[in-house]
Amino acid sequence: MQPPELAGKPVRPRFTEPAKMRRRVIERPVGSSVRLKCTASGNPPPDIVWLKDSKPLVEEDGGAGGEKKKKKRWTLSLKNLVPEHSGRYTCHVSNRAGQINATYKVEVIQRTISKPVLTGTHPVNTTVDYGGTTSFQCKVRSDVKPVIQWMKRVEPGEEARFNSTIEAGDQRFVVLPTGEVWSRPDGSYLNKLLISRAQQDDAGMYICLGANSKGYSFRSAYLTVLPDRKSQPSSVPMVTPPGLPWPVIIGIPAGVAFILGTALLWFYQSKCSCSGSASSALPAAPRRDRAGPPPPPAAQPTGSDKDSLTYEEYAAAHQQLLLAPKLYPKVYTDIHTHTHSHVNGKVHQHIHYQC
Repeated sequence: MQPPELAGKPVRPRFTEPAKMRRRVIERPVGSSVRLKCTASGNPPPDIVWLKDSKPLVEEDGGAGGEKKKKKRWTLSLKNLVPEHSGRYTCHVSNRAGQINATYKVEVIQRTISKPVLTGTHPVNTTVDYGGTTSFQCKVRSDVKPVIQWMKRVEPGEEARFNSTIEAGDQRFVVLPTGEVWSRPDGSYLNKLLISRAQQDDAGMYICLGANSKGYSFRSAYLTVLPDRKSQPSSVPMVTPPGLPWPVIIGIPAGVAFILGTALLWFYQSKCSCSGSASSALPAAPRRDRAGPPPPPAAQPTGSDKDSLTYEEYAAAHQQLLLAPKLYPKVYTDIHTHTHSHVNGKVHQHIHYQC
């Protein structure tokens, strides 16, 4: 009786775990190990043969490095690698319906351990909204698994906020919790720093440091946290009062100028009138009041005694002139006289009026 797996239609072999076979070039340092997988299925169940550099690996060939080949061994393990293990390893899978192959290139590197090196451009400067989430990442290449540590610079005056800080040069840093370090197919190591619900205190300079027994390397990046929009006061637009119409703008200065001009013109005319009245205030003969009796006739001096009036007579005549009512058409606020006496008996009097 035929086995159940051979009762059906023949099926060509296929690999059942292709995701574990994506990395076909493998670099390993001396003394490490590697596992090569070629899991497959088919109908009838296929056989597998391992080849190195196109030559079969038989069981008696095992020894150095622990190379072994067994019937239907889907995984080839190489331990305690030495430079002689470098080469091309091929798995040949076949049945009566067909065959498939997969080849791995193994390179055993003989070198001394050196300090780690940060590769790529990360970490890079990052901006995040207030309350948002972001992350920094750091990629380190090292001969052995490195220690990856994240630190944040402490600004001057903020040391009291942290329990402990470390000093590097003239700056101080606080050590942050670090997540898992992932090994990448290219031989590098990756670590990420997650920042959730970002606050203003999270802003600043961050440093990724990769270290091993031979030394360390680091790189810095800055985080900017945008202000909280909810806490900012809403700006109220200012209403600009409507402008005055052009006729009002032009009319007000013109009216003021007209009033000032009128006042100046009136003042100028008054001054001129006052000056003209003062020059003709003294009449040739005194005016007499209509209601009063006529003044006594003044003695008419002859040509021989015009200049021979005594001072008392001259003063009495002018005193009567000054006391006469309605003598002047204008009101004078200041009237004063002064006289001059000469040696030969002549008297001159001057009358001054101030409007």
